[in-house]
Amino acid sequence: MTAAETVVETTVVEEVAVAGGAAAVVGASETVVVPEQSRPVIAVADELPSAGPTEAVPTQVQPAAVPARDGEIRISADHPMAALYMQTPMPPDVKGNRGAGVLIAIVATIAFAIVYAGVLALLLAPQLPPSRFVGGLVDGLLAWQSVFAVVAFFVGLVVVVLVVGRAGWWAYVLGGFLVAMLVWVAAFAGAIVDADGFGGLARLRLDDLYSFGFMPTVIAAVLVAREATVWFGAWIGRRGRRIAKANAEAMAEYEAALAEVQAKQL
Repeated sequence: MTAAETVVETTVVEEVAVAGGAAAVVGASETVVVPEQSRPVIAVADELPSAGPTEAVPTQVQPAAVPARDGEIRISADHPMAALYMQTPMPPDVKGNRGAGVLIAIVATIAFAIVYAGVLALLLAPQLPPSRFVGGLVDGLLAWQSVFAVVAFFVGLVVVVLVVGRAGWWAYVLGGFLVAMLVWVAAFAGAIVDADGFGGLARLRLDDLYSFGFMPTVIAAVLVAREATVWFGAWIGRRGRRIAKANAEAMAEYEAALAEVQAKQL
C-alpha cells in the first residue's frame, strides 16, 4: 500500500434465525483500499464562496517618484507657447582697460623717477666733487623741479589711459607727446620755484623761458617722460587689444544667441 492510498474497513452485522427458534448474530468484516485521488474533498464552510457582497481588499499603491525641482520652469520645445517662454540672453559685460592702465601708470611713474634720477646723476657728476656728489644728487631729486616732473608724468599718463581706454600702442605713441609737454611745463615751473620761490611764477618773464625752459635737467625730464610713455604704453595697449578682442567675441556670441531666440519667436 502506497502513501496515496487509504484503507477503509467496513463491518456488516446480520441476524440469522437457526433451528429451535433461536437467533444468532453473524458479523462480517470487509476491507476496501481507496486511492487518495478518488476521495471526495469536503470544503470547509469558510472556504465556500458566498453569494453576498464581498469586501474589496485595498491595495497599496506606490506613489510616483517626483522629480527634484531646481527652481527652473521647463517647457517642451514643441509646446505651442514655447516661443513666448524662451529666455532672452543677457548682454555680456564689456570689460575695460582703464583700471589696469592706471596701475601700470603707477609702475611707469616709479620707473620714470628711477631713470630720471640716473640721468640727473650723470648731469651732476661732472659738476660736483665726489665728496658733495651724494648730497647734491639728493638735493636735486628733492627739488621742486623733480617733484613737479614726476607728478606731471603720472597725471599725464593717467589722462591718456582714461581717454584712449582699450586703444592700441599707437594711441600711447601719440599720447607720449602730450605727457612730455605736460612734464616740460611742470619741470619749467619747478625750476622757477627753485630759483625764485613760488612768487617767481607770478613774475614770469620771457627771459625765464630761455633761462629755465631749456635747462639740461628740464630737457632730460621731457625725453625720459616721452620714452617711458611709449614703452609702458605698449604694455597697456597690448592688454587693451586683448580685452577688445575678448569683448568682440562675447558680443558676437550674444548677438547670435539673440538672433536665434528671435527667430524661434516668429
